Amino acid sequence: MDGKRIPLSDNTIIEKALGEQTDGAVICVDDMVHELHTVGDEFKKVNGFLWTFQLSAPRSKFQREKLNFKDGGDYGDRGEEIDELIRQIL
Repeated sequence: MDGKRIPLSDNTIIEKALGEQTDGAVICVDDMVHELHTVGDEFKKVNGFLWTFQLSAPRSKFQREKLNFKDGGDYGDRGEEIDELIRQIL
């Protein structure tokens, strides 16, 4: 797509970009997920098509000290609170 980032809002975007490259094997989001999950024959092409995204430290008070989450640190088993951490990182 001319080196530009575009949201995958429609399967036609995927079909135009990967349909010919993969001989019609990948034409929708479901096909992409399947290739990535199973590391299928077209994995390299699908992976190359996707832009990576960079995770950053949580926007909260990220502590440098290595404290367990239960002791007030920012790492460890968060259990039910993992969704909130991921929202902060993205």
